[in-house]
Amino acid sequence: MYNHFMDIFSTIVVFILAAAVTWYAGIWLARAVDAIDTRFDLGSAFGGLLLLGIATSLPEIAVAVTAAIQHQYGIIIGTLLGGVALQTVLLALFDARTKGAPLTFAAASLNLVLEGGVVVLIVALSIVAKLTPAAVPGTSLSLSSFLILGAWLFGLWLIHRSRRSLPWRSEAIAATPGRSHLERRAVVMHEPFRGARIGVVFTVLAAASVATLAAGYALATTATTLAAALGIGTGFFAATFIALVGSLPNISSGLTSIKLGDYQLAISDIFGGNAFMPALFVVCDLISGHVILTELTHSDVWFAALGIALTIVYVIGLIVRPTRQYLRLGVDSLIVTMLYVLGIVAIYLVG
Repeated sequence: MYNHFMDIFSTIVVFILAAAVTWYAGIWLARAVDAIDTRFDLGSAFGGLLLLGIATSLPEIAVAVTAAIQHQYGIIIGTLLGGVALQTVLLALFDARTKGAPLTFAAASLNLVLEGGVVVLIVALSIVAKLTPAAVPGTSLSLSSFLILGAWLFGLWLIHRSRRSLPWRSEAIAATPGRSHLERRAVVMHEPFRGARIGVVFTVLAAASVATLAAGYALATTATTLAAALGIGTGFFAATFIALVGSLPNISSGLTSIKLGDYQLAISDIFGGNAFMPALFVVCDLISGHVILTELTHSDVWFAALGIALTIVYVIGLIVRPTRQYLRLGVDSLIVTMLYVLGIVAIYLVG
């Protein structure tokens, strides 16, 4: 009994240390990526969006790849698909820090509506994949995973086009969106890299990436033990605890954007990460030698549907633009918070 307790205790310690490394390394990763974006004008190009999306999602990539090697399918699905709901509810945290008006009122962007629509499309395709588990002949690669990857790349191209121009003439009254992606690169946000040589920036990027990947490996390897100790499924654990840890860098960068008044960027980074994560299923199929999406459970589908519902609420908020705040939150953030809590309770009780 004592040995079992010590094993659980040591596993918890490893998990907490890995979470701390993910937080700290993720902050420096975001800073280095932003500095490189500024120096080389990456954010305005399609290839730049692709590169930056991958770099800023390293925690999720590390966990998913490690789980694929270990054939822990529940962790993969919970991290890449179930985590969408938790990432979306982070916008309520950002809303609470927005000054003067609800976050969606201040951001006011049709580009964000498009980005939210891409998230809904990709997550919906992931759910449908449960019903269409066809694989590429002679391989373990899912046709649905390729479809999701293609939808993400097409959505990325649409977002790239929309950030430059949209065939609309509209006025968002009293909006304060902050800098756009094209404008952000004109300012170096992070003091440590001002005047630094580009080699120093890349060194920090490499070190932060290695640390993040190592932390992701530790998170994935401890997840099964902790889920069993808590008496919950690995998918539920991944969609909540691991997703929360993986989102720590997003919380830091999002709060920084809010502090600087870059409200559009705060929402865009969340939507962008949510759209990217399901695109990793094709990589996990290849590594594991198995069609991952055939392993979706009822709880996984619930989590995915919850992610869709929360995203749609914010998309509606971006269009309707609520003006009133309750408990420092806009109506849309209040609805999202309540839906998430009720959804987690329902999934736990049913699942």
